[in-house]
Order: sequence, then C-alpha cells, then structure tokens
Amino acid sequence: MRYRLGIEDIKPDYWIAWVFELPGCYSTGKTRAEAISQAGASIAGYQRWLSRHWPERAFEDPYIDVHVVEVFKSVQTGQGYIAHAFFEDDRIPLSSEEGEYVRRLLACSRSDLLDLVETVSPARRAETIDGEDFGSIDDILRHIGSEEWWYLDRLDVACTERDLPDEPLARLANVRAQLLACLPDLVGTEHTAWVDGEGWSARKLIRRVLWHERDHTQSIAKLLQAQTSEA
Repeated sequence: MRYRLGIEDIKPDYWIAWVFELPGCYSTGKTRAEAISQAGASIAGYQRWLSRHWPERAFEDPYIDVHVVEVFKSVQTGQGYIAHAFFEDDRIPLSSEEGEYVRRLLACSRSDLLDLVETVSPARRAETIDGEDFGSIDDILRHIGSEEWWYLDRLDVACTERDLPDEPLARLANVRAQLLACLPDLVGTEHTAWVDGEGWSARKLIRRVLWHERDHTQSIAKLLQAQTSEA
C-alpha cells in the first residue's frame, strides 16, 4: 500500500514524517532524509502496536510504499512563536467513522502510558532525573496533560487553564475527558483556526495529541529502563 507522508522540521535537527493514513504513526530523524527513511519501519511498528491493542483492526502490509506529498519548514512568527505544519491533509474534516477510530486509538495510547507508570511509586515518579529536561516523570506526565490542553485551546474548546488539576494523573484524566467530550463536535467540521500564525483543525489536533503522548510514553519507558539498569 502507498502511504502519504507530510514532512516538517519541528525543531532544529529534528524532522518528523507524519503518515497521514495512520493517525499516531510517525517517524523521526535528524534530517529530512533520515525521517523519510525510517517511515517504513515506523509503519510496521504501528501495525504491531495496533495488533496488540486492537486485534480486529490489526493489519499487515508487506508492500509498504511511502510517498512524500507535503513538506513544511517551520517559521518564526512576528510574536517570536515557532509555527509548525498545517498540512493540506489537516484541512480534511474527520468522518464519523474516523471519529470512532480516533477514540479507540486515544484509548490505546493512554493505556500504554498508564500501564507504564502505574507500578512506579509516587516517590520515584517525583524524583528529579539527571539530564532530563522536564525534571521528573511526574513533570513529563504533567507536561503531556498541559500540552493536550494547549492543543484544545487552539480550537477554543478547552477549559480555563487555572481549572486544571496540578496532580499529574488527575490532569491527564481531566484534559482527556475534555477531548473526548468535544470529539463528536469536531467530527465533520471544516472549522480551522489561526493562532500566532499557525493553522489548527480537528485533524491536526488529533495528529498532534497522538504523536505527543506516544512520543513521551516511549521517552518515559527509556528513562525507567535506564533507572533499572543503574540500580
């Protein structure tokens, strides 16, 4: 099957290849070429991930063919904000079938994250980790919730930020409940919003939410593995 890729340099020396046909599937690299070259492996990994969580929707594609259809170079707006990709694919409204599919993918992604941290003691989660930009696992979890809230805020469907719980797991649950509550209204809408020079839509919101949670889940897994190896 041919898969369409959207490519962007989300930050210096960090490129992402988004697989438009598979929400939550992406590959990364220090260069554009490296991100593209990793796309096939990421699609195969996504297939395995889906088969673990959702056997009835599992699939195996031995003929993976990737095709770059859009490339976006991040730009700095007049407000000093870095505007990221708003692809033509992001403009396509979510269908009702996609809405249910996305709801299930969000559940799969969240279960990965919670299964990973549920056996970690509160003291260990709060412990500052040397070399970790966010500080601790709790800080990463709080960041995931805050960023998901920020995505919702771009489309003006978020609660007031001061109403977010500070406790990391409560924040995650609170913001995800907001997303799931507004998801039916996001399905079928052609609404786009421009904030600080960056375009947003329902499809882009879902693309970013799934990427962000899956990416940080992998980061937390590596941190826990490193801590175990050092113990």
